[in-house]
Amino acid sequence: MLSTILAISNSGKYHHLFAALTDLGIKTDHVPSCSEALTVLTTNPYAAVLMEEVLLGNPTNTVEKIHRIKPQLPFVVFGNGPTAGDYKQGQSEIPSNYLPLTGVENVDLARLLNRLKELLPELRAEVLPGKDLLWIKSNNQAMIDVISLVDIIKDDSSTVLIQGENGTGKEFIAWLLHYSGRRYTTPYVAINCAAIPETLLESELFGHEKGSFTGATEKRIGKFELADKGTAFLDEIGDMPLSTQAKILRVLEKGMVERVGGHRNIPVDVRIVAATNQNLQEKIEVGLFRRDLYYRINTFTLKLPRLAERPEDILPLAKHFLDMITPRRGQGTEKRLSQATGQLLMDHDWPGNVRELRNAMERVAILTPGDVIEPESLPEDIRGKRDHTSAASGHPKASAASDGRVPIMPLEELERMTIVEALSKYGADAEEAARQLGISKATLYRKLKKYGIVRRLTVKN
Repeated sequence: MLSTILAISNSGKYHHLFAALTDLGIKTDHVPSCSEALTVLTTNPYAAVLMEEVLLGNPTNTVEKIHRIKPQLPFVVFGNGPTAGDYKQGQSEIPSNYLPLTGVENVDLARLLNRLKELLPELRAEVLPGKDLLWIKSNNQAMIDVISLVDIIKDDSSTVLIQGENGTGKEFIAWLLHYSGRRYTTPYVAINCAAIPETLLESELFGHEKGSFTGATEKRIGKFELADKGTAFLDEIGDMPLSTQAKILRVLEKGMVERVGGHRNIPVDVRIVAATNQNLQEKIEVGLFRRDLYYRINTFTLKLPRLAERPEDILPLAKHFLDMITPRRGQGTEKRLSQATGQLLMDHDWPGNVRELRNAMERVAILTPGDVIEPESLPEDIRGKRDHTSAASGHPKASAASDGRVPIMPLEELERMTIVEALSKYGADAEEAARQLGISKATLYRKLKKYGIVRRLTVKN
């Protein structure tokens, strides 16, 4: 089993990374100073040391002291910004690795994981990049095949087309292709082709020169230039206009971009990963997608199944999300699904796929004060199947007592369920939830405490 990793950092902006490592099963101790680090290193075994660059002070002195205590201990120096790289390994013979961070949690977690896996071979088989975002171990053969192919092609430069419904994890697979391979230190640029107006899309993708159109007051670098040496993820490529498709094809074939209003070809080395929830072959038949572009982007095609087609993964996924979300909310108690709740999850058809399941588990983690999640904490469209079934059969939801009489639900339980429903409907808005319930904010807070309902609320000024 991997020993604990020691993290030395005195700024709060990196704490989420240490928490994410712990979520992934990599136990991490955190100390705020080098002096405290030297103390714990003398008494505890550690697999590696992570040190924030600003704490180095005199790099040779700090690192050498740690090296004298633990001569073979792997050492990573991390930091943000252009000045963070001032630390040079050449200043000392102490083996150390500088890791530049971006400030983007998902990217930095992937970079940190990959660096640790380089230094600690035992991690390579235990921790997969992106595990924090989407549980990728699967008992479903279709998903097993997808992940296996990702592992094979992650270091290849060929284009990849990811197909699947919304919420099946297309963006995550693109992210995994980039950050699990050798390009993980290079840029990853995501472009949602459906979210950018057609008049602005070419400028976003290829950039523009100053004065090329009204409002172009300065030169702008496009997404493809920003992604040079890395990956450009074209999400919802089926919504891209035909005129832009022709220019994308040129990037793929020539490795060149030309800014809007420009006259110079700019070479780019970009791996393109595209995704769509549409049938591109049908769009080709009606003239809305270029056939030559389709055959150019689907060198490899990854088809993601709907969650309803992965029933064997529903409960393990739900548990994974609960185990991930609960510690981050400061709730130490491990939560589990009751049998009735698990059955409702299995019966649901999951039109929102994995994204819907994750959101549902975040909801129940917030609304469940204890360690057992009951059906009333689930969203209405999931638990509604149970309600409708009960109504259709003519039987009330409460089970009959031994004498045949139907027990009456206590008023306190009805009140608790009503409050849970209001919180679900109005999110974190305490004022609106209280108003809809017909009580004051102070009364709402007292009842939350009374019923043990954990919820982060906000109050409007």
